Amino acid sequence: MDIHCTTCGEPWDMDMLHTVPGATYDTARRRFREEGCALFDTGHSRPTDPETAARSTALFNLLDDDLDGIAAEMADWTL
Repeated sequence: MDIHCTTCGEPWDMDMLHTVPGATYDTARRRFREEGCALFDTGHSRPTDPETAARSTALFNLLDDDLDGIAAEMADWTL
């Protein structure tokens, strides 16, 4: 399932958090919430979507570390 960048709204597979060099999954999860896709040291592959980014930020604030819940809510919303 995807979580969305809190900066640009771009979707990222949650499993990518396991691949962040020098970071545990929990550290990567916290950093993704704060840094968005900059955590992956990559440029944006699509135009910024401020509405999706704002929704992702709100869900991170509401659901905190429940990435499955955040991803499920985003999937329901983006259908």
